[in-house]
Amino acid sequence: MALVAAFGRLETNLDSLSVHVRAFASKKSAITSPAQFSFLDECLLEGLLSRIWQTWGAFCRSCVMASCLGCVTSNGVAVPALPGASNEDDVSGAAIKAKKSPTLPHWGFPNSLLRNEPTWGDLDVLTRILGRLAPGNAAQLLAGFSSGYTRAKTLQVIRNGAAHLNAQTMADINAISSAYQTFPIVHPTHALFWIDPGSSDFLVTKAIDDLKAAGSAAIA
Repeated sequence: MALVAAFGRLETNLDSLSVHVRAFASKKSAITSPAQFSFLDECLLEGLLSRIWQTWGAFCRSCVMASCLGCVTSNGVAVPALPGASNEDDVSGAAIKAKKSPTLPHWGFPNSLLRNEPTWGDLDVLTRILGRLAPGNAAQLLAGFSSGYTRAKTLQVIRNGAAHLNAQTMADINAISSAYQTFPIVHPTHALFWIDPGSSDFLVTKAIDDLKAAGSAAIA
């Protein structure tokens, strides 16, 4: 069951990353200032954030691949393979075409270069791909992914800020600050430790929990 296996990997990897994040935080007093982060802290957190984002993207890719190639959901529902989907290269090419345009055909243009593939963790991209390729469980996948939309987008904004640090990406991060209990930041990774008011948890660990819940819902 490819979908169940994909979720198992998501859950295991995110749980491991959450342990590292909490271990980091446990060595600090209450985090309320950018002065509490060293340069090495920021490097560590940037790496952890990248791994979280890669883990989510890999899960989303696995779900699209399995659903187009044919699979069984966690509830035992059989999803038939789509015509034209013989292997991952077929699905990869179709996803690239579907991201760019609704115009048919999407199939018949296999791709084997992973660097050409879409940003799998981007839920706006997934909405276009799944809506246009329409595997049998597209509605369930989209409903599950959508339940984690805000958290995934928040992590994406912070990760993009860390990867492309400039005044504009910092402004993008500060634009989402109203949803959290915050302190001023001077590096994107500091925002990971803003507090989610609903759970009193860190932004990053709350996001991890919500992504796991979204993943579980997506494969049902």
